[in-house]
Amino acid sequence: MRLSLLTALLLATAAPVSAESLNDAIAQAYSNNPSIAAARARVRQADEGVPIAAAGTRPSLDFSGTFNQSLSDNFSDLGQVWTGGLTLRQSIWQGGRIRAGISGAEARIEASRLDLAAAEQALITDTVTAYADVLRTQEIVKLNENQVRVLEQELRASRDRFEVGDVTLTDVAQSEARLAASQANLIAARGNAVFARQAYQRLVGRAPGQLEPLPPLPPLPDSEGQAQTRAADLNPSLAAAKASEKAAAEDVRAAKAGRMPSVGVQASAAYTHYTNIPPGMLAVDGLDQRIGISAGMPLFSGGLIAAQVRQAQARQSEALETISLAERQVTEGVANSWALLTTAEATIQAAKSQTSANTLAAEGVRQENMVGSRDILDVLNAEQELLNSRVQLVQAERDRYVAAYQLLQSVGAADIVLEAAGVQRYDPAANAKRVRGKGWNEFGYDPDPATDRERNTAPLMGPQQ
Repeated sequence: MRLSLLTALLLATAAPVSAESLNDAIAQAYSNNPSIAAARARVRQADEGVPIAAAGTRPSLDFSGTFNQSLSDNFSDLGQVWTGGLTLRQSIWQGGRIRAGISGAEARIEASRLDLAAAEQALITDTVTAYADVLRTQEIVKLNENQVRVLEQELRASRDRFEVGDVTLTDVAQSEARLAASQANLIAARGNAVFARQAYQRLVGRAPGQLEPLPPLPPLPDSEGQAQTRAADLNPSLAAAKASEKAAAEDVRAAKAGRMPSVGVQASAAYTHYTNIPPGMLAVDGLDQRIGISAGMPLFSGGLIAAQVRQAQARQSEALETISLAERQVTEGVANSWALLTTAEATIQAAKSQTSANTLAAEGVRQENMVGSRDILDVLNAEQELLNSRVQLVQAERDRYVAAYQLLQSVGAADIVLEAAGVQRYDPAANAKRVRGKGWNEFGYDPDPATDRERNTAPLMGPQQ
């Protein structure tokens, strides 16, 4: 029995830890990130705009009841009077106000869905950035740890050579100073790694484990011009601004319809019942039924309607300016992302060449120092230049990957990775269809708000790399 338990324990400890991929992180963030959950809730809010606006096309039924008790001794008092009635109202025409309200609500639904798409794009880019930052900071920590080990060896060698008079005390002091600076850089690098892990946990909902290397990038636009054209057509934030302007235009129509006449039909039935009738009084219970057509038109509203129209027009003007702003932001975003991408690609090539050259130079300086043709400071400088080029290469590779996803976000294509991640996309149209079918259900409430999303708010555990 003990042997079986020991064997099971050994097998469990020997099992390899499954690495987490970028697709895993994106899928987790898409399912659990609060910002996306909030954006979906905003879409559901907008969905209710159509049933609210369309309610004006449906009949309404009201009940009213009264009870009157006479408190005087007047001969004409009828004692207790009970009255109950139903009133049915149906609007026939509201001057186009209801139709404009429905159209505006539909435009707001479209805008909210596009805002959700933009939020998804931003979340994907932010998750990619956080994932790349964790890998970058981990690699920079490793480079700085290696630098500390190298400089510790250099310091020991300097002290040994000082003991035999091969170098001066100044050389030893320079080695000590450079080691202290390297140790400070390592502390800073570890701090940056903690920041990166916290950003990852905020987006994904759990602390990063063992992360796989970044996968190959999705297809990118061939040129900046092609990217600008695609962004003008597909950027969801720009499309959402246009949909919001359409909704604002419908609000102007609805406000102007406030001056139009309205026509409606009304039917009512009221039953009156008398009790405790004084002697000598005659009161007969009865049912009163009425039906009629009502029409009305505002002639003077104290400036209310005109103010409502001007207010709606100002909102439309704001929406038009928002479109212009969104167009400029999209153009700027594409240009900046393209510049960052091309700059990072050039930096990668330069950093690779620099790293290769600095590797040879550092080795050569160390050999020359051994024979006395180079001093300790030359060795320390060569080691620092080699570290700098390696860090620059790591940073440039991260920058290229992040810039590529920023470009994809600008052209509305960052969500292409969701299919590769095997994520089941949220369908915003399903809720709209559901609530439109509840127009005749007066008690069709949803459950009280709650969340069943998995959340991980535990502190980061494990080594901070």
